[in-house]
Amino acid sequence: MDNIWDFALAIYQQNGVKADCLVAQDVYGLDVTMLIFALYRSRHGLGFDAPASYELARQLTRMLVDPLRARRRALKSTPAGHDPRTIAQLRDQIEAAELAGEHTILQTLIKSDIKGPKRNGYDSLCACVVAANISLDLDLEALLKRLALAGQKI
Repeated sequence: MDNIWDFALAIYQQNGVKADCLVAQDVYGLDVTMLIFALYRSRHGLGFDAPASYELARQLTRMLVDPLRARRRALKSTPAGHDPRTIAQLRDQIEAAELAGEHTILQTLIKSDIKGPKRNGYDSLCACVVAANISLDLDLEALLKRLALAGQKI
């Protein structure tokens, strides 16, 4: 798959990937767009500089996605006196903007062409973990192996 957004959508639709991405993001603090970028680069035999790429991804995520995600999550419960359908529609609109932000991040990462060593999918994900200064425990290791396998199936 040549288009990173199509790759991201295809990997995210695989069984268990959505849950693993949420755990990577919410439990470990990993940037999921960076993980997808790493798998995409690996899939195409391209290397990347994990620290530089991760820093770019984190800066963009903080600016483009995190504020929207916080607003969307805050609206999980309907504020008193508001129509739940109206709030649900607003949440859907915010989620669409959040996805557009993630699309922009992936496009920016691809265009940045930050070169570095070539790695297989799992090693690319581990490089992201190291770049994020996160300790690799057994649960995270298993999660990364599942994501790497999902990236190979596309």
